[in-house]
Amino acid sequence: MSWFSRKPTQQKQIEAAITVASNLYLHTIPSAEDAPVSLQFSLPDSRYRYLIFCLSAVITAVLAYDEEKEIQPESLIKGCLHFAMWTATENAQEYFGGPASPQDSINSATAYLQEFLKHWSRWPELEKERRSAEIIELICSMIHTTESNEPVQQTDKQRLGELALHIDCQLPMMRGAFIELANR
Repeated sequence: MSWFSRKPTQQKQIEAAITVASNLYLHTIPSAEDAPVSLQFSLPDSRYRYLIFCLSAVITAVLAYDEEKEIQPESLIKGCLHFAMWTATENAQEYFGGPASPQDSINSATAYLQEFLKHWSRWPELEKERRSAEIIELICSMIHTTESNEPVQQTDKQRLGELALHIDCQLPMMRGAFIELANR
């Protein structure tokens, strides 16, 4: 039996994924009151990279549990990427500290998303094998790439571990929220 009570449109699926990713972003960025950890954004496009990371987490949550192949991955990814590029243009001040040269980062959005999704592709197998420590390390490493271009250090993993665990534990709920929103 399908997990959709009625078939949502691809557009509704994209909107649902964006809503869930936006909530993750807004509740975990440094200015969020309930942020589990303080991210140390040091790059001009750190906030933008983190938004793309949040989109990748939701895409992973949605597609990893889609046994019945109800969702077209290419459409979902393309729609989320389009949103990332649009919102970066519309909100350059928030993501880049000003309108000066966000274009390079916007142009890199596809590469950022592909890189995150490549890393996330390891998650289902690690989850199936209950390799929690490796999952947390994987998520920490991805989050760290939003903060800095420097290699991840043990201190970064310790600092980001709580957020990584929070995100890992939220993946099933992200999928549930996605389904609920897509079916409205």
